[in-house]
Amino acid sequence: MKKILLIALLCLPMLSQGQDTSFARRIIRDLSSPAMYGRSCGHSGDSIAAEYLRNEMRSLGLRPLVENYFQPVYYDVYDIDSCDLTIGKRQYKPYEEFRIYSAKRYATEKHLKKAKKKKLVDGVWYIGVDKLHTYSPVAGPYERNPYCVEILNSCFPRSFKKLSANIDLIHNTDYKSQNIMGFFRGEVDTMIVFTAHYDHCGTMGEHVYFPGAHDNASGVAAVLDLARIASASKPHYTLVYMLFCGEESGLKGSKTAVENSPIDLSKVKALVNIDMFCGGEKGLMVFNANADDTKPYIDRLETINEKWELVPAIKRRDNSPNSDHYPFSSQCPAMFFITMGGPNGNYHDPADTCKSCGLQYYVNNMRMILGMLGMDFEQ
Repeated sequence: MKKILLIALLCLPMLSQGQDTSFARRIIRDLSSPAMYGRSCGHSGDSIAAEYLRNEMRSLGLRPLVENYFQPVYYDVYDIDSCDLTIGKRQYKPYEEFRIYSAKRYATEKHLKKAKKKKLVDGVWYIGVDKLHTYSPVAGPYERNPYCVEILNSCFPRSFKKLSANIDLIHNTDYKSQNIMGFFRGEVDTMIVFTAHYDHCGTMGEHVYFPGAHDNASGVAAVLDLARIASASKPHYTLVYMLFCGEESGLKGSKTAVENSPIDLSKVKALVNIDMFCGGEKGLMVFNANADDTKPYIDRLETINEKWELVPAIKRRDNSPNSDHYPFSSQCPAMFFITMGGPNGNYHDPADTCKSCGLQYYVNNMRMILGMLGMDFEQ
C-alpha cells in the first residue's frame, strides 16, 4: 500500500505537464450544442451524440468492447414534442414560468393539498407553486394521464375563464438507444473502468432545450480525456471506457451494462463514475466512499490531497442509487465522483451551457483520480 501510494504521489507532477482543459472544453461544447437536442430521444438527439462519441473513441485509438462500440439499450422514455400554454390572453414561458412533470410523482394528494392555486382541466392538474421543481422531463412511469403542469404562483391567476394548452407528451415504449464502449488492452486482464452518462433531458417543445454541459457532458469529457491520457503509453491494467444512455430515465444504460456485461466484472479492480464535473470551488464529493472495497481508494485520495493540496476539500458519502456507479457497486469496487460548488450551469436547466461552466479545478481533479489509481501516464 505504501509503495503504491508513493508511486501515485510521484506521478502527479508528470500528469500536469501539457495537460489543460482544451480537449474537455471542446467535448463539452459539442455535446451541449443545439445540434444534440438535449441528448434524449427527441429528434434522436441521443443517437446524434452517440455517433459523435463513437467517432471520438475511434480517433483516440480505443478498440470496440462490443460490436462497433454500441451496446443496444431498450427503455421507456418521454419526449415533450410541443409545449404551449395560454391562460386568458397571456402566453406562458416554458421552463421559466411553467414546467411539466410526471403526474404520478407530483400530482399527488400531498402536493394538491398544499397548493393554494390549482385547476383540473381535461384531466390534467395545473398546480401553482412558489418555486418550480428541477426535474427530468424524460423520466416517469407510463400513465393514462401522464403529466401535470406546475405554474409559478407569481403569474398564475386565481381565476380565469380560458386555459389553452398545446402539450404533446410522447411516450416512447421500448425506445432503442445505445451505450458506447471501448478499451485499451493492458499487460494484464485486470481492469480499471471509467464511466459517465451522455444522455440528458431533451427539449420542451421547439423553444427550449437542455444543453446538459455540467450534467453530464463534463463527465463524458473527463472519461474521454482519461482515454486520451492513457493512449500515450502501454497501460499495465486493461482500461475500459463506458458511456451510458438512459441515466436520466432511471440508470437504464448502466443497468443494461451490468445485466448484459461484456466484461468479467470480477476482474474489475476499480470503477470510477464521473457525473457533473465542472466547477469544484468547494472540492470533490465521492459516493460509495465507505464500503470495504472502496475505502482504501478514498483514503489514498485524501492522503494525496493532504500532500499536494489539489482540491479545496474531499467529502465522503455512503452508497446511493443516484448515478451509474450504483448497478455495478454490488459486483466490483465502484465510486461516483462529483464536484462541489460552481461555476456551472444549474441542475436540469436550459442555462447549463458550456459558457456557464468553469474548469479551473478540472486538471487537479483529473490528477487526483489518476493518482488515487496509481496510474503513471504522461501526455
